[in-house]
Amino acid sequence: MKDRPPVVSKHTYISRLFVGMQTCLEKLGAKPTLAQLEHWAIFIHESMSISSRNYHSVKHVFDIADGWDDPIGLLSAYFHDCIYFNVDGGLSPCQAKMLDSVVKKDADRKCIIVLETDEPLVAMVEDIFGFVPKQELSPMGGLNEFLSAVIAVRQLAPVLDRKSLAQIACCIEATIPFRASKSDEPGPMDKLFERMVAVNEKLELGMTEEELVLAVQRAALLSNRDLGNFGSEDRTWFLDNTWSLLPETNESLRHQYLYTAKEFQHAVFKMNGFFSFLQPERIFTSFRGVPSDETVETLTMQARRNMEIGRKYVGSKLLSVSLLAAFGELTGGDAPMSLFMGDLPSRQHVSCRLEDYLPPPPSQEVTNYDLDVYNILAKGRNAETSFDIRQSPLAAYLYGCMGDEGIDKCLGSVKLYPMEPDSARALLNALPKEAVLGVAENMAKVAVSRAHLIKELIAELYGDEQEENGKE
Repeated sequence: MKDRPPVVSKHTYISRLFVGMQTCLEKLGAKPTLAQLEHWAIFIHESMSISSRNYHSVKHVFDIADGWDDPIGLLSAYFHDCIYFNVDGGLSPCQAKMLDSVVKKDADRKCIIVLETDEPLVAMVEDIFGFVPKQELSPMGGLNEFLSAVIAVRQLAPVLDRKSLAQIACCIEATIPFRASKSDEPGPMDKLFERMVAVNEKLELGMTEEELVLAVQRAALLSNRDLGNFGSEDRTWFLDNTWSLLPETNESLRHQYLYTAKEFQHAVFKMNGFFSFLQPERIFTSFRGVPSDETVETLTMQARRNMEIGRKYVGSKLLSVSLLAAFGELTGGDAPMSLFMGDLPSRQHVSCRLEDYLPPPPSQEVTNYDLDVYNILAKGRNAETSFDIRQSPLAAYLYGCMGDEGIDKCLGSVKLYPMEPDSARALLNALPKEAVLGVAENMAKVAVSRAHLIKELIAELYGDEQEENGKE
């Protein structure tokens, strides 16, 4: 799926959800009332439109549904991200009501656990997910998908049979991302198929072998659509979407002008860890030839290149914001990013910014240099974000000075987080002197209140050398 520029639609998001669900349910022979359809559409829209959602907004639903005409798959897509427990800060009152008696917070274990249930539909979803009562659930272990599936099944139960509901739960289970499996063990889709077979027999759903296979194949297709961003041929779009995830997992970045250098550094540090952990082979999936091995191989190849560019991009961003955090730590403590970089530009206000004064990177050619990465850093991502400008001039400057080898060496040799005085000094000593001096000299022009402290720090770091240069 390729990103497309915004278009003017004759329908609002709520109306599109209303019409989409109406069409899907009619294809399945269901007859929902208009009031039911409106209720579901408003619920999905409200769940995915709160301030904590950035990437996983209601637009994401239509991105993954684009061009698909499978009614079970589409209904699953509409409901699959209703719950984002950790990002949304828990459940809304409406969500909590819909999930009554399904899970609870365990104060002693400080986690969410599955409750005992005598409700057949909830028990069916538990069986499809392979969950058991008193099991601890985690955000990366299926908590959000399980709760979203329970809501979907409970809400659609008045108009759909259990066979259809089981297939919807199956699809939503498959959207649990990035699961690993040992080479000698069945993969996630094989295990899902086994659980679907067991549920079919236990509840006498009447699904044939072919229907069970199709159910899991459909689930694999939804999973791949959900993660389709990783397989995009458009590298900049991939980074746009990846960068838009930051405010979802870092609440401080939702406060556009208030987050500090350390808070931004922590956010980028976590994303850098994600890129280091994730293996491209864990992203896309298939079941019994659907999608084809060739398709999965192509998607994985694109994901590998996207991950490579993403790792270099995020690594450069991490080093640049760590440099700001280090200067902050050694010149009076952490402070808003705007103190060091300048205000984020808006229609009402434009201030001087650090990049206005940065010199160009050294003119000598850097051998281990990824032009795609440098261009994205220097020229910018496609999409605007509320917390960051599209261009990354400081990161581009450092990347141009150091190249891949220099960036990787620095990231690997210095403990960047948490940023403390010792690690701040270690970072400044590990970076090229000309880069540190170039940033310090021009940061002092922006951070007026820290200018004297920045100059004192530079004198402390390079005192003798600076004096010699001054004599020359």
